[in-house]
Amino acid sequence: MQSQYKCMIIIVDDSLHEKLTKLLKRSQVLQHIQTHGHGFADSDILEMLGIANNRKTICLLTAHKSMIGSLYEALEKKLGISRKGAGIAFTIPLSAASGFCGRLMQYTADRHKQEGNAMAQNFFYTHELIVTIVTKGNAERVKEAARQSGARGGTMLHGLGLGGEEAAKFLGISIQQEKDVVLIVVDRKDSPSVMRSIVQECGIESEAAGICFALPVDSASGLR
Repeated sequence: MQSQYKCMIIIVDDSLHEKLTKLLKRSQVLQHIQTHGHGFADSDILEMLGIANNRKTICLLTAHKSMIGSLYEALEKKLGISRKGAGIAFTIPLSAASGFCGRLMQYTADRHKQEGNAMAQNFFYTHELIVTIVTKGNAERVKEAARQSGARGGTMLHGLGLGGEEAAKFLGISIQQEKDVVLIVVDRKDSPSVMRSIVQECGIESEAAGICFALPVDSASGLR
């Protein structure tokens, strides 16, 4: 059964930060998180996409599936998400949400339906989001390993690991708290080979002490 709730991840050029914030406010998205990261791609791809500054605004939001269509429409109309260098947006199905979060998403979905903005969704799993978490300073190793398996680009952001002491006892290795997080969207058929390459180069027993997992992407805009 298809999930009723979605996590939408929007990654756009940092110059579109203010426009994105206003768009989400007008779209009645009541809960979202924004942060910053850096995009990466081979130099010829950057040139092809027309990207001069690869600093990115990354937004994570949750919404009822009935809102996703209108959000894509707004992203195209206001940000031109499908044009070269603008960014990408994609959704991941959620298996569960807390009671309050679920009620909040249903509330916004009901308001959208009343205003005639709902749009039916019927997407297939053609892509996956590969998330790799490594010790800070090892993002370049992840990017190079991914490139060798055909990945064209992705986004990197910084994070802080928690529970490091317990994990160190379990794994028998030293774990640094500061992390690099690398997000790569790939075609579903390419995901296993990209993950194998990343794990071979940056796995948990390597200097990068990395973990890698994939999530299904059930809709997207801006992918090439």
